[in-house]
Amino acid sequence: MTALRSLLAAALLAPVAAAPSAPGDPFTAVRAPEPPAIDGRVEEPAWDPAPVHDGFVQRFPDEGAEPTERTEVRVLYDDRTLYVGVVAHDRRPGEIQRPLGRRDGAPYSDAISVVVDSVRDGRTAFYFEINAAGVQTDGLLLESDELSTDWDAVWDGAAASFPGGWSAEFAIPLSALRFADREELVFGFGVRRVLARRHEEVLSVRIPRNAKGEVARLGALQGLRGLHPVRAFELAPYLSARTSLRPRASDGAPATPRILDPVGEVGVDLRTTLGSGLSLQATVNPDFGQVEADEIIQNLSTFEILFPEKRPFFTQGMDLFESPSPPNRSSPQQLFYSRRVGLDAPILAAAKLSGKAGDGLQIGLVEAFVTGAGNGGPDGDPPRDLRFHPEQPFRLGPRSALPTLAPATRNFAAAVARWRPGPLVNAGATATSALLLDPPCTEAEAGLDDEVRPTRCDVRAGNAIAADAAVRTRDGEWYALAQVTGSQSLGGPPVRVLADGTRLLRGDLGFGAHAAAGRRGGEPWRIEAHWEYESPKLDLNASGYQRTQNEQLGRAILRRVRPGGSGPFHSYVLALGAESRWTTDGRGLDRGARLWLASEFQLRSFQWFGCNAFLDLVRWDVREVVESGVAARRPASVLGECWFSSDRSRVLFAEGGAGAGTTFEAGPLAPMGYWGTSGRVVFRPHARLETRLDGRFDWSGWRARYVDADGAGSYLFADLRAPALSLTLRQQVVLSRRLTLQGYAQLFSAHGRYGAFREAAPPDGRIRFSDLRPRARPIAGDPADPFEFVGDPEFRASALNVNVVLRWEYRLGSTLYVVYTRSQAEPEWEGPGPAPASLRPWALADGPATDTLLVKWTVFLDR
Repeated sequence: MTALRSLLAAALLAPVAAAPSAPGDPFTAVRAPEPPAIDGRVEEPAWDPAPVHDGFVQRFPDEGAEPTERTEVRVLYDDRTLYVGVVAHDRRPGEIQRPLGRRDGAPYSDAISVVVDSVRDGRTAFYFEINAAGVQTDGLLLESDELSTDWDAVWDGAAASFPGGWSAEFAIPLSALRFADREELVFGFGVRRVLARRHEEVLSVRIPRNAKGEVARLGALQGLRGLHPVRAFELAPYLSARTSLRPRASDGAPATPRILDPVGEVGVDLRTTLGSGLSLQATVNPDFGQVEADEIIQNLSTFEILFPEKRPFFTQGMDLFESPSPPNRSSPQQLFYSRRVGLDAPILAAAKLSGKAGDGLQIGLVEAFVTGAGNGGPDGDPPRDLRFHPEQPFRLGPRSALPTLAPATRNFAAAVARWRPGPLVNAGATATSALLLDPPCTEAEAGLDDEVRPTRCDVRAGNAIAADAAVRTRDGEWYALAQVTGSQSLGGPPVRVLADGTRLLRGDLGFGAHAAAGRRGGEPWRIEAHWEYESPKLDLNASGYQRTQNEQLGRAILRRVRPGGSGPFHSYVLALGAESRWTTDGRGLDRGARLWLASEFQLRSFQWFGCNAFLDLVRWDVREVVESGVAARRPASVLGECWFSSDRSRVLFAEGGAGAGTTFEAGPLAPMGYWGTSGRVVFRPHARLETRLDGRFDWSGWRARYVDADGAGSYLFADLRAPALSLTLRQQVVLSRRLTLQGYAQLFSAHGRYGAFREAAPPDGRIRFSDLRPRARPIAGDPADPFEFVGDPEFRASALNVNVVLRWEYRLGSTLYVVYTRSQAEPEWEGPGPAPASLRPWALADGPATDTLLVKWTVFLDR
């Protein structure tokens, strides 16, 4: 009888099983009785009060279907942390893919992602991910449905295995989130799970694959009571010791002997919150020695290459400063391009303020001061004495480690305000400035030789301002955006000549604008229209990025899409596009027209492939005859290319493509073919190992490329063949999820050979095909040849870059780096006759080389 009463009592006291939840049902958070231990195991009693949410739905590959495996989510919180526990059941636990990787660099694997829109404005959400091996990734999920992993926060997480699957725990500091000071809060919230072997993606809320605006479609996290914004105060001081072995002269000639330059530096990073919505980051004497060097690229075009930003201070929280742009395109008038800051002069200090300043109003401010010292000695015999310099007060090293000439002192600033009165409309204003703080360059100084000309004569300075607006429909499918831009040129020489011959004086103003509208979501048809305008004197490149000026563009794109797949395809896209460009300088010259067809398919076996075709019509090139203002006629061309990508969940992953094209016959110019191929192979033989090999080969060719001018109105042209080869090897060894060793090596080789020389003397500033007259190769030193100073115009280049980084996060947020780098370049050809027309790096081993060893120790402190 006693036993029966005990069983009845146990039954009455047992918790009633919760009804299964459905996709889109709100999550409910409960206050944690005590903080759970973050070990990846959702087994502690602290998790028991939290209700289980198990309502998930497939998004891929079978949209709308039931998940093949069950997922359970619990949410806890206390005054400082939001805790998320996830149990990922799996009936085949031996097939869970759990490769290790570096933070923010996990290979494709089983993973759990948590998305938090703490402001609940439907525009930007914080993204946190843990894969089955415990590798952490974080970032921002933007309104454009793009994930930016540039944003980083210090948070804890772990993963663990159990016989029926795996589990993960997230401990997200509330100081990393932004939210209002209210008694009860509701966050936008979503959880995503990936089962890598099936390529299965399941979500806690139904979001169709053809939909846009994922952040606005998140579910709700309720039950958050009594929370107040947590003011963060984080310090990360660092100490670094660097020693470089380099050639004595800055130009590397001769390559030996080399001198040793030991340098010690200190600095500090700071992050804190101001009120409930603003975040302040600051840095003093930042060091980015652990950042991988840029890829070596042969650029024989007349346009600057846009390189990605890799320095943490300039990648975190910069989404607010991005200029508006059409989907999958960068802005043609980007006001702030952080790569302008600190590449030609050390950054003494920088600060960044961003966040919400009121209902619907976001603001951002970036300020950076760059300056540096010069060694003041002869380039071939630099002084070796140790000295502190007021321009670099946190550095101690020999003067020989400094450049011969002191870099220009400048101040960079960018400010943005963005007003969002509702979920469908936003408007913004941006202002940027790059001010030269040294005396202005005089005309006499601008005419000096490179070795003695002050560096302030070679830098750009200027101001820019823009206003923009964007609207979208409630479902995010239709959009429209526009921006107007103005610039003021300052700094540099008194007169600066742009590639198209436009003369910029100090104080000159420029104007630009661009707009786009279309349907970016839904199916099967999507359409876009783009318009761009850049006046001849628009110049944003002092602090921003502008590919060209003196151009107006019209573009239209029609796409047929099936994100949900059809027949043998999981998804496919077919696109037809056309664009036309012409000058804005009053001449109305046709700068080019292009037609293209593009395609992209994913097979049911998860491979991707596609083919593209481009037709470029005859055009006027106003930048080819550089800085002259002369327009040169360029022939029409056609290009076709195809590419493929294998299943990325496999041990061996490969992708690559090839393309070929030809110019058409134009007057005396015969057709010329060109082709190229590139590929990548990724091999993961073990969860801790990854080897990646990237290769690219281009067999480039142009008819009648500009070579030089004789100063009397005649211009020299020649056909150019310029093959280039790049091989890049990356090796990663993950000793633990907080201790990684990464190696990188790129070998680059290229050469260019001119032939079929032609000469033209345009009477009206335009060189037509019929104006090109054949002529002999210039003879160096022949006074009868107006181009005798050209000599042999062939060129070649060969270089090797090596980078090895040991990264140890010995404590949460605190890191030790040991970095080795080597950069080596082939010396200029001095042999008899022209340089070898070969991609073999003939004399690379004899070229100037710089070897650097860096040890950097960073300590993370917070309260």
